[in-house]
Amino acid sequence: MRAVLTTLMCLAAFASPVMAQDPDGPGMPAPVVEDIAPEPEVPLLAMPSRAAWSETHIDALAGQLFEAPSHGLPSLDDTAFMLSNPTIALADRAAMAERAFMRFGGWLRFGLVDQESLETRQLNNAERNILIDGLASALDSGDFAAVLAEFAPRVRDYDILRREMIRLTALQPIWPTIETGASLTLGDSGPRVDQLRARLVAEGLYPGRWEEGDAFDMRLETAVRRFQGRVNLAPTGRMDQNTLRQLNIQPEARIAQLRANMEQRRWRDRELGRRHIWVNIADFHLEAWEDGSLVREHQVMVGGVASSTPEFSDMMEYLVINPWWGVPTGSARSRFRSIRRNPNVAAYHGFRVFDGAGQAVRPYEIDWSRWGTSNWPYRMSQAPGPTNPMGEVKFIFPNRYNVYIHDTTERDQFVRTRRDFSAGCIRVQDPFALAEWILDGQDGYDRARLDEVAAGNSPDVVWLDEQLPVHIAYWTVVGDSDGEVRYLNDLYRRDSALISAYVRAFDAFQPDQSAVAAVHESLEAALH
Repeated sequence: MRAVLTTLMCLAAFASPVMAQDPDGPGMPAPVVEDIAPEPEVPLLAMPSRAAWSETHIDALAGQLFEAPSHGLPSLDDTAFMLSNPTIALADRAAMAERAFMRFGGWLRFGLVDQESLETRQLNNAERNILIDGLASALDSGDFAAVLAEFAPRVRDYDILRREMIRLTALQPIWPTIETGASLTLGDSGPRVDQLRARLVAEGLYPGRWEEGDAFDMRLETAVRRFQGRVNLAPTGRMDQNTLRQLNIQPEARIAQLRANMEQRRWRDRELGRRHIWVNIADFHLEAWEDGSLVREHQVMVGGVASSTPEFSDMMEYLVINPWWGVPTGSARSRFRSIRRNPNVAAYHGFRVFDGAGQAVRPYEIDWSRWGTSNWPYRMSQAPGPTNPMGEVKFIFPNRYNVYIHDTTERDQFVRTRRDFSAGCIRVQDPFALAEWILDGQDGYDRARLDEVAAGNSPDVVWLDEQLPVHIAYWTVVGDSDGEVRYLNDLYRRDSALISAYVRAFDAFQPDQSAVAAVHESLEAALH
């Protein structure tokens, strides 16, 4: 059956170009997205008996509540202080502890705001039941730290971002800024060079001492390069205006960005897949993961601002080696004009022209005088070859966006720092190394076989024995394997809406500091 499907799909590449409208699409129509009826609400579990709470349990939970700000969440210090106050009856503190666990656990496990609406997150019964089960487990074991740790995101850089949150909070009062002015480079000196050094010391990028008035030297240039690399700017070592803007982003703004990015981690699927592919659009980066370990990394190109790559997760089903390209209408117009002037262009580039019924048409037979410059009644596909923008391999995970991962003919562009050149799909560097990893253990397709097929001109569809999860995210703060945190350029300007929504929700729950101080004073009085 699979062989029959493969044959039909290869034929469709020749016979049905009308279906391939997206420049990076699979030569197939986009899947139909059907409305799915909501599942009925599940019954809510009973809460554990409040009689199960002991002083030890309450103290253990109170200690964990102080950790909320390190997760980018509103402070729960006032609740922790009240839980620790022995003058409040144990039954009252048990009721308070139950509510605090559900709130803190819910924030950690499901987030503060809803991913789709960006409104304050409201939990359903199934989600509440997860928290209730966790509370029962914590009361049984007494280990509230372990249970709450399980609620926190499991993505690899979450703990790195937590450490960064603590660092930024401590640095807030002493954050150095750089006066506006001309760009700075080797040999320059003066107060602004001193300010630049102080700022990079705060970032942990400039080690050692210096004297006031020291000139911009090679060591400072290296520190500037490292900072530029962190924020995905070209690492010139020169403090130009783009670098200055990034350096002068205040810690309050960085903290807001960091909190929003930590919230994005809470939205991630709990189980990403034993083997899966992870793409961060904002970082132009693809990772292949297996059994919890990062096994491959690839540079990628993503959609430009006008054709931005969406965020979603789906399952990779097959690969196409030597794919055809269904030329989209926008790209086809200029090519039709070239073919109109010289029909040989079609044969030279391997283009085939089809009418509205999907029948192949020879360019020499078209009466071009009947059509204007923008209303061609034809569709175009390009055969596999050295000028086909799909390159030599395409990775297909059918989705509503018609977005896929594929090779490219513009491989020299991977040296650039900013790589938003595609029409929305993800162009990957060294695609056959990625294909080799994807097909590892699948009979009949080792690297030698892949190279052999690619050397020809015929499309070959390779179905995966086991579908592979693909996760495409847009995260502008990332923690690297060496523990460093990078703040990336917000390429698509998506952060502002998320940050604003998170700030609204955060402020709604953040306790007044004078009220927290009053509760703390009451605790101090009770203990003395």
